[in-house]
Amino acid sequence: EEEEEEEDDADVDAKAARSRKHFKWTHPRHDVVDDDGRHFLRFVNARILSRDGSLSSPGGSLTVDLSTGTIVSMVLPPDDDGDDEEEGDDAVGRETFRVRSVVDCQNQILSPGYIDIQLNGCYGVDFSNAGDVHVDKALTVKDVMDASARLARTGVTSFCPTVVSSSKETYRTIIPLIRRARMWQRENRMRWQQRQRQGKQRQRQSQRQYEVGANILGMHLEGPFFAPSKRGAHDERHIRSPVHGIETVKEVYGLSSDGSEEFDDDDDDHDVPREVIEPPKPEWQDVEIITLAPELEGAFSAIASLTQKRREQPQDDDDDDEEGEGEGETHPSPLNHPIVVSMGHTSATYQDGLTALSHGATLLTHLYNAMNPFHHRDPGLVGLLSPHVELLLKKEQQPLQKQQPRPHPTQPHPTRPRPQHHRHESKPLRPFYSLIADGIHVHPTAVSLAHRAHPAGCVLVTDAMSAMGLGDGIHSLGNMSVNIEGARATLANTDVLAGSVATMERCVKNFKEFAGCDAGEALLCGTLHPARVLGRDVARTRRRKEVVVVEPPVGVLEVGAAADLILVNDELDVLGTWVGGRLAYKNDEMIAKLRA
Repeated sequence: EEEEEEEDDADVDAKAARSRKHFKWTHPRHDVVDDDGRHFLRFVNARILSRDGSLSSPGGSLTVDLSTGTIVSMVLPPDDDGDDEEEGDDAVGRETFRVRSVVDCQNQILSPGYIDIQLNGCYGVDFSNAGDVHVDKALTVKDVMDASARLARTGVTSFCPTVVSSSKETYRTIIPLIRRARMWQRENRMRWQQRQRQGKQRQRQSQRQYEVGANILGMHLEGPFFAPSKRGAHDERHIRSPVHGIETVKEVYGLSSDGSEEFDDDDDDHDVPREVIEPPKPEWQDVEIITLAPELEGAFSAIASLTQKRREQPQDDDDDDEEGEGEGETHPSPLNHPIVVSMGHTSATYQDGLTALSHGATLLTHLYNAMNPFHHRDPGLVGLLSPHVELLLKKEQQPLQKQQPRPHPTQPHPTRPRPQHHRHESKPLRPFYSLIADGIHVHPTAVSLAHRAHPAGCVLVTDAMSAMGLGDGIHSLGNMSVNIEGARATLANTDVLAGSVATMERCVKNFKEFAGCDAGEALLCGTLHPARVLGRDVARTRRRKEVVVVEPPVGVLEVGAAADLILVNDELDVLGTWVGGRLAYKNDEMIAKLRA
């Protein structure tokens, strides 16, 4: 539905309240803008998720500026003391915003969208297929855009395309291709926002279907620096060690020095991405995460080099940190963009894990899977979830951060005081860890144990492969064949698990049940926590061409953050998904139930 008449905020809120039984969805008109070129969308009657996992009382509202795709105000209902919380430009005078579009949330939960940092593929798209085996299924830019658009129906608003252990040629093909898809998406969204400011008509539907999909983030390179005995479903022909540290990493991936992201930013419209343009070479900035086995020869040196920029970020005191690790050597970093190093597919011991943490590693890839099991005399990497790890790292005077993390509630209460706007929280000394909560990779009891041990570090991932959303049959994962039976994916003719076919929506639902936590805590594990892994829960700057661009926070609902939102019910069914404030998915079936 579209509203053409102009209304002040009080009239908008009153009309929304009167129409609650109809679950009113209104879409913004692209040919009507405010005097200053801005167009606003307001969500009303929502229970809004906060950073601490608490949900506001029913009646919260949130306003989005569609010309920037960011949140410009939030109004939370009164707390027990009778005081309401307001943030943003209209906290003093509500007449500031001339809202023309409203979504009545019917007191459902408004949350940041899910962020999947380990996704091998979905809906028939395989991010590792360069065409060297399955030529007819070789990845294209259009495939990436299609996957992005369809992921929105599962509540995902951002994802890291993940490549399994592959040949050098595959990395040199796939990494630039994913980059082109990411840049095409970004540039066309910028064009759309510019049209909103200029009051121009909406774009063609063939373009719009790509622009409102999940954000394509930097890549997750899962391998090939793995322990051969823990390679799992990865092709043994590509497994190797980073013998020469960062130089081996650069040589395998084909990564060149860190440069600026460039794209032919002309004024022409394009129905589909222009594949005829020669893609750029792989760059460090194309990568968000690298998973490797820390016990391999050269791994500690590689970790130190990859993460040095992250560890050199300013701290809260004026003490100078030693740049060297291990034997006192320094590891100059070749990049202006920090890489998250994760430990996975590894035979590492507990001590190996501690050493990797001191060198800059901050994540464990799919906890429990493809690593040594916990033992009371040899806890392995699972033991790194213990609070004792923080004491050891502090004793060695090599912490990743100076401060203790803010206490993280396991059972948040709606009346608990909420954190201040844009609060910079220190990251835990213990690593983050990803979990595949599909009910197959990890037993529910093991999920609960991990969460109870380290709730602030839990990150839900799908580790999904191309068969997600397609049903039973034989599908591909890189150059390997995978058999799908129900929710189980295995290498053909084996019992080796080969990723999952679960969606983020399903994983978050399962996690809530397995961990015995409330909805807010489960949502944090799919939103705020992965954002913190990537350093994206606060604004960050990146260099594009000769311009420094400030990227808004994701994974949080705060003024200034990206308007990447999902609306879910108490059972965590996704009712709707918005990316940059634009409707990307609407669950008509569930909405009909609410209307009834």
